[in-house]
Amino acid sequence: MKKLIKWLFILAVIFVLLIAAGLVTLKIMYPFAKLKAMGQDYVAQNYNRQIDLEDISFNLIGVSIDNFKLSEEGGFENGTFASAKQAVLKVEFMPLLSKQIKIKTIGFDGVDIQIVKDKDGKFNFDNLTGSSADNPQKEAQTLPQEENSSALDITAKDMYIKNTDISYKDLQGGSEYSVNNVNFSIENFDYNSPFNFLLSLNTAIDTGDIKLNPVEISAEGKADIAGMDLQKAFLDITSFKVAYKHFNIDMAGSLSNFNKPNVALKGTINGIDKKFVSEFTKDDMAQFALPAVNIEAALLADLDSSKADISKFNIALGKSYINTAAKVDYGGEEVAYSGDTDISVSLTEVSQIAKDTLSEFKLAGLINGKLAFASAKQTPSLNGTITLKDVGATLMARPLSKVNGVITLKSTDNIKTNTVTGLFDGSAFKTSVSYLNNKKTALDLMFEMDKFTLDDIDFNALMASSKEEKPAEDKAETQPEKSAQSQTQIEPMNIKADILIKRVGNNVFSTDNLTLKADIKDLDTTMKKAQGTLSFSASEGEIRDLDKLINSSVLLKVILTTVKVSQKAFKAANVISGKDIDTDKVNYHSVIGDYTLGGGIATVNKSDLNSDLATVTTSGNINFVTEQLDLKVKIGLGKNATSSAAVKVGGTINEPSYKIDVASTVGSLLKGLKSGDSSAGEQVNDVKTAVKDVAGGIKNLFKKK
Repeated sequence: MKKLIKWLFILAVIFVLLIAAGLVTLKIMYPFAKLKAMGQDYVAQNYNRQIDLEDISFNLIGVSIDNFKLSEEGGFENGTFASAKQAVLKVEFMPLLSKQIKIKTIGFDGVDIQIVKDKDGKFNFDNLTGSSADNPQKEAQTLPQEENSSALDITAKDMYIKNTDISYKDLQGGSEYSVNNVNFSIENFDYNSPFNFLLSLNTAIDTGDIKLNPVEISAEGKADIAGMDLQKAFLDITSFKVAYKHFNIDMAGSLSNFNKPNVALKGTINGIDKKFVSEFTKDDMAQFALPAVNIEAALLADLDSSKADISKFNIALGKSYINTAAKVDYGGEEVAYSGDTDISVSLTEVSQIAKDTLSEFKLAGLINGKLAFASAKQTPSLNGTITLKDVGATLMARPLSKVNGVITLKSTDNIKTNTVTGLFDGSAFKTSVSYLNNKKTALDLMFEMDKFTLDDIDFNALMASSKEEKPAEDKAETQPEKSAQSQTQIEPMNIKADILIKRVGNNVFSTDNLTLKADIKDLDTTMKKAQGTLSFSASEGEIRDLDKLINSSVLLKVILTTVKVSQKAFKAANVISGKDIDTDKVNYHSVIGDYTLGGGIATVNKSDLNSDLATVTTSGNINFVTEQLDLKVKIGLGKNATSSAAVKVGGTINEPSYKIDVASTVGSLLKGLKSGDSSAGEQVNDVKTAVKDVAGGIKNLFKKK
């Protein structure tokens, strides 16, 4: 046994001496100067570049190169393309005998690479890759065969890239990017088994408008290339971090099965605020700051069929979140998708995000949604429910609170609510809305409220006047404007409305039990094609100034023109009665309007206004197309009048004309005298005086001022 050990030792010594002799022979045959010259000659002939290096050192099955440099095309006078302070490769000899490659060390230190894209779109490394591109067949032949890849057994105890800088300059687009201080290491690399890795770097971005420097990036985790069996390979990143000033990303994730990638991601983004966003835009914006954004995602992709199953894509900001699952098919001309999402938005937190902008609105409550969506040729389909839970805000400087209800979406063209309840300025309300767009829009509205009081409504600011004087313009200038207006016309719609407000108060009128009912088809901004019915009523109220409302829209002209005629008729009643009453403020017990719409005309079926001073009844037609009026007004004294003055109203909605029906008025007054109508008789000593005074007074009343 001792002799065997002795002989084995002698053989080992001889083996080492042979290796040493081989290295000595290698150094004698290929001294550094000769190797350097060979390399320089090869690079010059094949790539029109120069190389330089300080030293090549051969160790026992290993080599190191110091201070290597590769020039730009044409030579170092054009610049240095790449350089490295040191490159090291050391392998173990004995495993080579059993077809194993065990690397002790492979590393690069102080690498510097300068990538440039010139104004013609060419890169400064194009000629380094051109030979392979010129002969793809040769390249394919030199690649290792797939069946041989599994036979490889490669390990490396220490692999690293240290202190490396890579810069990119785009002379065509005017942008610059750089990756600095790159440090990448792999511990116990194995071609067939998992291994650990670490990465850190700084990057700088300069696009001209956007400058970010430095952006710090780091990552660590475990990977397995599984002998290049892509189905078994995986990447597990336990930490991925990005930091720029106060903004940072902290993520973790995994990727397995590179043939059908299975991806999982989870992490947090912090520091999204005005200060960070201003790095990317010159536009001024309001102050805001998002809370931490938590992201969680999982997807399975099939690269062969170009499909992906996103089982989870969740984003959360405090109490608010969006949770989504979807299927995507990106193999066609357009991406097809379908999925479901749960949404929860805390309005209180939204208000905190942008305090300077939203604090005055005092948002509160939750909005929850469960929605399904899918791609479509025109508009993506959407259906589900949105739930309002104790929603609140400040609206028109008044508090809106405790809004609860459910909005149901069968599609973006079919939306309705259940009965939504809430408080506005402390007054309870309930409403429901149905919206359907099937070739034509249909809107069905119910609204009930206890009290609606706003004493400072600026109607002139809220709604543009239906008749505004415009400066004269040339036809060439006005034609484009008309064309633009025609494009913005609202398409005719069908509308049903049932509105009840028990108490209304504002700077125009106040009343109790205001009702508005409508069932109109083909309603638009002009109402010229509208057909249907419209009615309103109110009790125990006061009219102060209708001009601010009556000129604001065609619809309100229909509703309020007869009321304005009645208001002016009260002045006539004042003349008849001889009383000094401020009829610009008309107090009434009831007001009723009932209209039929069709053919561009509103037929006034009934329009009554009753008060202690007088009862005014209006009938006739209002033409929307020509805006012509054809109305008859009867003014009766007192709330139970037996006599009345008759007025014919013509002209247009904006410029009405009035004509006294003297015969009817005198006849009615005489009838009132005979029946003992004291309100008329007290001021009339004889019939002739009455006719002269009353007729003359009413005519003066209705003259245009």
